[in-house]
Amino acid sequence: MIKNKWKLAFFTLLALIIIALVVLFVMVTSSSEDQAIPTNLNQINGSEVTVKATADDFETLANHFISDATADTQMLMKMFVDKDITLTSKVSVLGATLPVTMDFDPSIDDKGNLILKQTSIAIGRLDIPTQTALKLVKDSGKLPDFITIQPSENQAYINLNAIEVPVSKGTDAYVRATKFDLNNDEIELKVIIPSKE
Repeated sequence: MIKNKWKLAFFTLLALIIIALVVLFVMVTSSSEDQAIPTNLNQINGSEVTVKATADDFETLANHFISDATADTQMLMKMFVDKDITLTSKVSVLGATLPVTMDFDPSIDDKGNLILKQTSIAIGRLDIPTQTALKLVKDSGKLPDFITIQPSENQAYINLNAIEVPVSKGTDAYVRATKFDLNNDEIELKVIIPSKE
């Protein structure tokens, strides 16, 4: 009788492990479309002010907006800016929460937004392909609206144009990057205050 209980427990555990591995395999290998980079950006006209910033300044500003955008979600994300851009977060895999660290090399597109080319990624101690890791991050929680993850391109996109910066009651300014040279700690942002009609 005791042997049968141990046999039953063993096969139940074995079945659970197999099911967990199948679920993980399906999650990792299932195709997932990239989020589209916004193309319908409005051309904002108004007064323009160029602001010079350091990596520390940009990090503080970015984390403020990321914190606001994720306040009502389970997605806790933080940005670190030094010689590259690092995003940290957490993902849930089979009920376990694992830390994620993603390093990116930034560049500016013609709209003044940031294209982040992924250079390394780590999810806990898992050794998984970059595209799979980015897919897990994309699918694991509600990202800020201004951050787009594209696993097949190994990149993220930060739509600075979509960030509204309050400057006075009822008036928001918009931001575009014009220079992003982290090697020399030189960042220039153009702040556009829309004209009142």
